[in-house]
Amino acid sequence: MRARGPGDDEVFAVPAPPSNEAQRLEFLYSCGILDTPRDERFDRITRLAAKHFGADVAFIGFVDEATQWMKSVSAEGVAPWIERERSVCQLVISSGEPLVIGDMWTDPRLEGHPVAPTIPLRFYAGVPLVTEDGLVLATLCILKRNPGDAEGFDVATLSDFAAIAMDELDLWRRNRELETLAETCPLTGVANRRGFDEALAKAVRRSRRTGLPMALLMLDMDHFKAVNDTYGHQAGDVALCTFAKVLRKAARRPDDVVARYGGEEFAVILPDCDAEGAVTVAESVRDLLRAAAIPNPRGADGKATTSLGIASVGENETVDADVLVSRADAALYIAKHSGRDRYAVAGRDTVPS
Repeated sequence: MRARGPGDDEVFAVPAPPSNEAQRLEFLYSCGILDTPRDERFDRITRLAAKHFGADVAFIGFVDEATQWMKSVSAEGVAPWIERERSVCQLVISSGEPLVIGDMWTDPRLEGHPVAPTIPLRFYAGVPLVTEDGLVLATLCILKRNPGDAEGFDVATLSDFAAIAMDELDLWRRNRELETLAETCPLTGVANRRGFDEALAKAVRRSRRTGLPMALLMLDMDHFKAVNDTYGHQAGDVALCTFAKVLRKAARRPDDVVARYGGEEFAVILPDCDAEGAVTVAESVRDLLRAAAIPNPRGADGKATTSLGIASVGENETVDADVLVSRADAALYIAKHSGRDRYAVAGRDTVPS
């Protein structure tokens, strides 16, 4: 039987997400593992799995809403990420059960699949990484160049490797929770400067991996000193906390990050967001801040306002984190020196009021 190709008439039936998809994604994002650097704890597992099964490659791939991202790959031959709807592992995520395919080129379960018939790897075995609550976060898979015996494959041992990987993920998550405490501003509850630096580096890596845009907002409360001078430092603390809540409401996607950059200056990191999307968030911040009605004797109608600088990375554009911060800071400077209570976009001449 010949291998099916992308020009054939069959259309692969993309499986539905699991019934607990929302909870699955919430837990996955809380782990903070997506787009993190290689880690020996996971690399050791894929190396051992590949060696034990005589596989050409083994990998651990975490699956979010739209992509499968490889945390660990034992050898060349597997892309660092793939769209979720084009992956074979989505079948494991959907069912929550192991999947063994003797020959991906001919198996009817992959009829019309856009990728499987085109790669030089034919045997597939994948098992889920599952939480105690039954949330499937990732897969541990092995691939071989030659077809193999699906019926006789040792699924139990591969599942044991996956359980070890899940133990490592649980340890990762617990350590991440401790790190988050160290990266959180105790007053406002958002990320501190250390947390901002980590989150921005991660967002830049993600943008480089996917080729998708990202944006950064740098902003502060206009005339904040007047709040402290007029109402006292306690009122200033309340104003900062309320401002942080406004930012969290405006940037509410799971991967959006709000940080206190320093003093009354804050930042918002927006992965997978272009300049226009960032403008929408900026406008939302201004609207929500007006509704919050934080007292400020030098603000518009006696209420606090904010100035915002916006910088973005376009599709397939590569920009270092420090360059992005410099651009956003420069835009913030323009907004403040153009009258405050407005935003400016890096690279644009106009400053909306």
